[in-house]
Amino acid sequence: MSASIEKVFIAWGGNQDIAKMVSNELIKHGFDGIVGGGTPTDLYIGTQVFSQIHQCTRAIILVENTRTDTTNYFSNNLMFEWGYLTAKIDPRKLHIFLIGESVKNLPSDLAGIWAEEIKITDNKSRESISKEIANLFFEAASRPIDIDKMGIFNRWNEIKRNLSEYSKAPVYSEIECAHYLLHSIEVTYGYMEEDELINIIKNIVPSSSALEFAIQIIKSNRALFDESTGLTKPISFDTFSEQKSLFERNFDFSNQDRNLHLWFKYFSCGRLGLLYMFIVRDNDFDEEYKKTYFIKAMEYFEETIKILNEIAENFPQETIYTKVYEGYVYRDLWRLYKSINDTEKAFHYISAAAKSHEAFYLYYKQRYPSDGILIKHFGKEYYLDCAERLKFVSDPIERKISENTIRSFLEKLENDSGRQHIVLSQLRSAFEGKSN
Repeated sequence: MSASIEKVFIAWGGNQDIAKMVSNELIKHGFDGIVGGGTPTDLYIGTQVFSQIHQCTRAIILVENTRTDTTNYFSNNLMFEWGYLTAKIDPRKLHIFLIGESVKNLPSDLAGIWAEEIKITDNKSRESISKEIANLFFEAASRPIDIDKMGIFNRWNEIKRNLSEYSKAPVYSEIECAHYLLHSIEVTYGYMEEDELINIIKNIVPSSSALEFAIQIIKSNRALFDESTGLTKPISFDTFSEQKSLFERNFDFSNQDRNLHLWFKYFSCGRLGLLYMFIVRDNDFDEEYKKTYFIKAMEYFEETIKILNEIAENFPQETIYTKVYEGYVYRDLWRLYKSINDTEKAFHYISAAAKSHEAFYLYYKQRYPSDGILIKHFGKEYYLDCAERLKFVSDPIERKISENTIRSFLEKLENDSGRQHIVLSQLRSAFEGKSN
């Protein structure tokens, strides 16, 4: 690997030789091992150790009896760092290795901890012990990252704080940070905090290509939505060409994180579909030219739906989460077929969009009943689909029920003050029959 995906603090006590060898082995696996202490650069070495720990998102603790003091054979510095790391780092990211020791020999305060016991034999060299530790660490650290993506919406203030402090005291690895950034796009849209997300990424300097790509997606997403005024106006050819080259790039992060790889594919295909759709929107191009771009947009949107299905199939815990994105893709397909006056398919896709957004809206409302702001936002997305679908409904009873339902929802929003979200204005315009 050319760049590390995570920094790892290595705590040791009397076995610095193994700590250094483990650090060298970690490089081969794409991790940057920082051996605690080293040559002091401060009068108080603890300051240096704290600084080292704060750079890292994982830690390895190498516990070995290297002292002749049989009553206190673990280094005081090691025990201090162990305690500090236990308080600071997620237990899933704290990797403890007992070299020639057993868990039952640890102090009573550490009873019940999980640790890997490394056996010492006459034919085991220090180098082989170091390789064994590095391999066991890599096996544990490279397990798929399981992030509750819907929970990001409800925990946004916490996530935002962690992302804002990423360059100084990272809580996430580069791969995790890429996940959190990608799935912050939707929540910042709901809170109208897109500018805050842009300011956050300005202070993040990526080491890995995965985090770099996530940042590029956020920047390009903002540029596309700004130029198209919320996907309502055509875009220029220079924007089309620049963004097309970005999203057509060859990438493969499946070996590092398959879930992240699939979400990268989703955002890439989805944005390519939008690019091909909006480059010809309202422009005076001949019909054959428009048809070519129309087909490309349709292919990308259909591929995006397949990717979302693949995510739900391989990561069933994200099935309901994909619905909000699925609704957007169906709405894009509605826009596409509406532009060529294909009423049947336009009605089909706006109905599908409403169904997907309704499923997400109702689930989110049930899971986070106190999150009034985002519940209203997801409600607006759903009722926007319903308002656009209303134009295709001919049955008078169904139409009347839909009208009353949307009107009732809008009346509940009348007392809302502050800056209005673009979705609300789109909903009101669609409901009044003024949308283009």
